Amino acid sequence: MYRAKISPNLKKIFEKGERGEVLTLLLADGRRVKCRLEMLTYANKSDTDDTDVMVARIKYGDGNGELLAEEDIKEVL
Repeated sequence: MYRAKISPNLKKIFEKGERGEVLTLLLADGRRVKCRLEMLTYANKSDTDDTDVMVARIKYGDGNGELLAEEDIKEVL
C-alpha cells in the first residue's frame, strides 16, 4: 500500500488544517500570511522538471490562493 511521505511543515499545515484552524505562515520570501488549507496534492517541480513534489493548496480570506511546497515555507506559526 502506498503511503505519502509528508515533509515537516506540510505535515503541520495538514494537522492544523484538519482541525479547521486558520494558519499563520512565515514564507521563505518574507511574507507572513493567514490562510486555510484546501488540500495537499502533488505538482510538477518546475516547468522543465516533471518530478512531482507535494504541495499545500492554501486559500486566503479574499478567495485567492496559491500552492506552497516545503521550501516555500519557513515556519508554521
